[in-house]
Amino acid sequence: MLNMNQAELRLPNEILTKAIKSGNEYGWKKEDVLCTIEAARQIPMATIGGQVQYVWPDGTCELYWLSYDSEKRKINENWISYCNRTALECSEKFKALITTDIEEEAINSFDTIKIKHESGIVLIDHQIFILYFNDSPI
Repeated sequence: MLNMNQAELRLPNEILTKAIKSGNEYGWKKEDVLCTIEAARQIPMATIGGQVQYVWPDGTCELYWLSYDSEKRKINENWISYCNRTALECSEKFKALITTDIEEEAINSFDTIKIKHESGIVLIDHQIFILYFNDSPI
């Protein structure tokens, strides 16, 4: 199993085995993001959000402006409501984000990605979606 922070360790094994390490962060392929958010909600853990990255052996390109963050916990918001709300917010923002041309954004933003693309590398194979969680109801 991957060396993850405490919140991520609470995710089910079938979710953890799909995680991809990027520095000290963990992400998932596009097709695994919504089920990862739902798994966190069921624990219950809050989903803070995340952003798109392209991960290569020689470095990472983070498209930090392509994010799907939830709102902070509201005053007097109970834990279950917070977990449910953040799952919904992140899921909806993620679904909206993936309707955009992320690959084109990456090619236009990073020379390194443009060069890799022009050399025939399949960019989607290196695209991940970072997720952050909060498992502390305090």
